[in-house]
Amino acid sequence: MLSNIYRQHTEYVSVLKQKQEKKKKELLTSGEQLTRHILDGLNNDVSECYKNQKRIDHACKQLTTQSNLLLKQSQAWITLIGQFTDALKELGDVENYSKIIERECLSITNILATVHQDMTKNRQQTGDNNPQDSSNPTE
Repeated sequence: MLSNIYRQHTEYVSVLKQKQEKKKKELLTSGEQLTRHILDGLNNDVSECYKNQKRIDHACKQLTTQSNLLLKQSQAWITLIGQFTDALKELGDVENYSKIIERECLSITNILATVHQDMTKNRQQTGDNNPQDSSNPTE
């Protein structure tokens, strides 16, 4: 009878150990699945973040390149506008100089016309008084 109880007890303990091992394996399997599921979710999030970071980096590089290009273009425009302004100033100076030269030429023309008239009058007056050969005025 004691041996029967002992045998039943060992069988019961053996069954409990088997159930415990089975539960332990199920627990480990479900823990691995849970861990895999969590890691997959995290990896997907990390992967998405990495892809977004790459896109942002690429966009930043493009923006920097375009900004530098715009800066160079703006500087070139500023230089051209400066040259254009200088050319306009020079044209204004040339116009002013040409007006001054035109006035001086008119003044010289008027003076020469007056001198010519005076010389013509003097020749006519001296020609009336002195009838010499007027073909050579330098004599």
